[in-house]
Amino acid sequence: MKCQDMERYITLFINDELSGIRMREFIEHIEGCNSCFDEMETNYLLKEALLRLEKEGSYDLHGALMDKIRNTKKCVEVHEMITMMRRVILICAGIALLFELVFVYAFYL
Repeated sequence: MKCQDMERYITLFINDELSGIRMREFIEHIEGCNSCFDEMETNYLLKEALLRLEKEGSYDLHGALMDKIRNTKKCVEVHEMITMMRRVILICAGIALLFELVFVYAFYL
């Protein structure tokens, strides 16, 4: 993912509107690119500061951002694990069906 793509993904991430493979690519890029991370952090801090001023909530905005990134990474990992498990189950089901067809065919010969 290129730095120039980050601007729209930053907004989507902050608004919890980014998902799937784009989410994983975004997190990987943000963790490796200080410039994009700084841009995201600035946008996040401004948005959250305004929201928290209205709510009179916590002011550990950097900690909140890091928690959001950590939680997002966990969600992406769980999603990828579930996707992998679904593929394994489908492959096993296909193999079972193939064996059933072979044995039924062999039985009727």
